[in-house]
Amino acid sequence: DEIQYPSKTLWQFLRDNNSDHLDEVCFLYFDKKITYRHFFKNVEATAKALESMGIRSGDIVTVMSMHTPETIYILYGLNCIGAIANNIYPTITAKELSQTLDCTESKAFFILDAVFDKYAELVSSLKIQTVLLKVDDSMPAPTRAIYRIKNKASKNFAKKIDSYSDFIRLSTNDNTFMEATDSKAPAAIIYTSGTTGEPKGVVLSNDSINHLALQHLNGLVKFSRGDTMLFILPPFIGIGMTHLHIYASLGVKLILNIVLNPKEVTRQLFKYKPYAFITGPAFIPELLTHKPRDLRNLKYFIGGGGALTEQQIEEVNHLLEKSHSSAFYCNGYGMTEACSSLAVNVFPNKSESVGLPWLDTVVKVVDPESGTECRYNEIGELWFCTPLLMEEYWKNTKATNEVIVTDERGQKWLRTGDLGIVDSEGFIYIKGRIKRIYITRGEGNLACKLFPQHIEEVLLESPNIKECGCIVRADEERINVVIAYVTLSEDCIKNQKTDKREIENKILIYAREELPAYMVPVAVRIIDRMPMTPSGKVDYRKLEAMDPAELNPLWVRDPLVREDGQKRFL
Repeated sequence: DEIQYPSKTLWQFLRDNNSDHLDEVCFLYFDKKITYRHFFKNVEATAKALESMGIRSGDIVTVMSMHTPETIYILYGLNCIGAIANNIYPTITAKELSQTLDCTESKAFFILDAVFDKYAELVSSLKIQTVLLKVDDSMPAPTRAIYRIKNKASKNFAKKIDSYSDFIRLSTNDNTFMEATDSKAPAAIIYTSGTTGEPKGVVLSNDSINHLALQHLNGLVKFSRGDTMLFILPPFIGIGMTHLHIYASLGVKLILNIVLNPKEVTRQLFKYKPYAFITGPAFIPELLTHKPRDLRNLKYFIGGGGALTEQQIEEVNHLLEKSHSSAFYCNGYGMTEACSSLAVNVFPNKSESVGLPWLDTVVKVVDPESGTECRYNEIGELWFCTPLLMEEYWKNTKATNEVIVTDERGQKWLRTGDLGIVDSEGFIYIKGRIKRIYITRGEGNLACKLFPQHIEEVLLESPNIKECGCIVRADEERINVVIAYVTLSEDCIKNQKTDKREIENKILIYAREELPAYMVPVAVRIIDRMPMTPSGKVDYRKLEAMDPAELNPLWVRDPLVREDGQKRFL
């Protein structure tokens, strides 16, 4: 049957779906229960405070935070009045933050206290109001007291910075606000580096995100009101923003875990024994070190953000079976440009596939050279026609037109840049990428995308480098890391007064200044001649074949470690 999509904003959809269940628990935060009644009251208070601050429908407000309750109130408060949430990674540089605030003409900035120090100098110069969100604002009193003893408040908080409690005082009982009703309007901007590594803001509408929520009611994954989910997905990643809305709208109780340490995540999985859990490859190795526990309530164990090896999948499934769970590891496929989810491999399930497309989502395989549609089991680029499609890349018409193609019938197709096949039963299989993208573990154990091409482009701007070729190697702790092979510029060779190791260190210092920490190569190696293919491109296969033993371990520098030796995690 055809799905009937509602014409509602995110706030209206979530509120209306739960208006008869106000005393049910919506969120669990450090064991503190937050009901829908409390949630809705805070969203409306936040909407009033935002309007008192001068935020209006269509305005953009930047949010850099984890999925704390206050952050969720702000996201829905913005949606309630028709403003747009610009959700950004806490791993970007201060320079990138400044550019993003300017590009979006943000009217205000909400930032989590755990990352404030990194941007304190910039924030002090901002002309827009900044509000500090504290990790402990919604913690139970005993937990908050312990947390504050262990985590001393930053000394860098400027006087002009408001706390969330200061901000919410702008809301008064006699305040009113104009509730937005346009479901086609933009709801959020989520950043993805696409296939080039250059940040692009994906504009998602209310309709597109609500459509994905309806797919969960009518599609391949089945949830019931009161089911529990261990939720570790921050709102600044596409799957975090969209799936927070999906499950809160469907009455699923979300256990909000913002401590993204694999040991803590595994501990909470065994503690809460949820009905469902969505995770990434960064958390699997820790899980597999544990003996089976009682997980009989766990029905869905969904992986995303990167592929596991067949051995890891077998080990996860063996652990789940021994833990008395009927769940098995199931993956899926998605892009931020399509609300992060296009296919899921649940029931029925096929090994090595990423599953079947959602209802109302059509997939076809296109020959990248000829543009003709491929047959079953023929490799080509995956294209999707879906109601989950983004509106555009923010202020980037060229990039938008490169990935969204309108056919002769007026249907819009998303070009994924991924190579794959579709079998005769409609199951999708990924066979590679047209452009190179990898997953790594960044600050706070967050899964981040590595773009070797982008790293090369940045390093080539160094006056010391003539040519650059970046390869990716598997790493037990960080999933994947980059090693940069470079040849030196003529000026560098002429003026060379130091040995290669010192030059390599200079290049690493340059990389740390110009790249996010998770993209900084763990090693730079100077070579005399860059291997090239007959067509004149860097021969990455020859770089990958170079003996790893030749890499002096002294050259390796961990960009996630500070000068004092402490990990720079959240």
